[in-house]
Amino acid sequence: MPIEHEVVILGAGVSGLACAERLARASVDFLVLEAKPRIGGRVLTDYSLADGHPIEVGAFYIHGKRVVTHAWVRDAGLRTRRVPVLQRGRFWIDGRHARFPYLMLPFHPTFGLRAFYQAAYALPKAMERYRGPDLSLAEFLDRVDALPGARSLVTILRAHAAAADADEVGVRGPSEEDALATESFGYSNYQILEGYSDLVARRAASLRDRIRLNTKVTRVERNSARVRIEALTPEGPEEFRAKRVVVTLPLGVLKADAVAFDPPLPDSKRRAIEAIAFGHAMSIQMRLREGNLTRRLGDFGLMWGGGASTFHRPFVALRGRPEILAAFVVGREADRRARLRDDEAIAATLEELHAILPAGTREGILDAHLVQRWSADPDVLGGYTFLPPHVGVRERRALAEPVDGVLFFAGEATHTRGESATVHGAIETGYRAAGETLRSLRAEAA
Repeated sequence: MPIEHEVVILGAGVSGLACAERLARASVDFLVLEAKPRIGGRVLTDYSLADGHPIEVGAFYIHGKRVVTHAWVRDAGLRTRRVPVLQRGRFWIDGRHARFPYLMLPFHPTFGLRAFYQAAYALPKAMERYRGPDLSLAEFLDRVDALPGARSLVTILRAHAAAADADEVGVRGPSEEDALATESFGYSNYQILEGYSDLVARRAASLRDRIRLNTKVTRVERNSARVRIEALTPEGPEEFRAKRVVVTLPLGVLKADAVAFDPPLPDSKRRAIEAIAFGHAMSIQMRLREGNLTRRLGDFGLMWGGGASTFHRPFVALRGRPEILAAFVVGREADRRARLRDDEAIAATLEELHAILPAGTREGILDAHLVQRWSADPDVLGGYTFLPPHVGVRERRALAEPVDGVLFFAGEATHTRGESATVHGAIETGYRAAGETLRSLRAEAA
């Protein structure tokens, strides 16, 4: 006979761990079930490619100065470094090559003051005020005749940052989220010097005996008072029972119906699952032959040639450490490359890189690589969530809504105050779901 717990949490990503922390403080009997052989979800740090130095292949930054992730870092005794705003960027804009420190962006002849004004102020304001039929970001930029430089920056910040193409992201939904957000991404980005995985491991240390890894949930049956969970483990099928269940599974897993719910989830929640979009994402970390780029190009932070890949430097890898260049591939092209062999995916990515690099830096630059296919990972099936045209925060609220007083939902996709697609947003939803679960248990006991 399976042991019944007060709460079972599905998923040991940061939202599941945040929920578990709150339940542990309240002395609630709980168990966390995780399909992977590790914790962290879309948080994943590699320590092999750069000789022990942390390289993020999942969540990369802490976005914002005052978000809860900083408290996690302080409690764990770890360190952060703010991403420098004086780093250099390299872009192809309107067929011309631009290289500049970001703070000098308005004064660069290829970019220009008008394009900077459009990207930083006019276009965000126009999207905020727009009340017509919803459009994709690409359609909106065409309609307002955005300058090439402004189009490039807005595409990176509003589409590629969400692992999407510009014709997939809506205008009104993301603008609604911007108005609700308490932090602006802007320049306030921080990197954890010891790596995100170290943070998650330290945070979960006291929960280890309550986390079951390699336990893939396949079915959740509920009635008004109890929930039965079926799962596959290396030893075979296993059953768990609980009074309450907190679902923190990625949206891609819910979209794929990888877990059967009996009775089915309400129509409002099913519509929300279908409506909210999940971007395709692929992370390619490339170890370069010593000094190849830094010697020829100097220090730089971001490169983009107008394609599906944005290239950036992991700042902890600078100054005497192995030279790493990270490619973040997004949208339909990420989905296509995820189906290729490593050598084919690397070749396609290097082709984009070669279009940006000047002659003399293109040949023989690659020493080693690491490929992470988030879109092809069966326990993730995508990157971050975003709002496509005709979808708004109301769908996130529907996704976050408890079901029958026994099922509760967390994860960045359920954040309703503009902080989706962030680690701190995921943490906040875990805390919110824990509070809802505790109130439900106390009401039942009263």
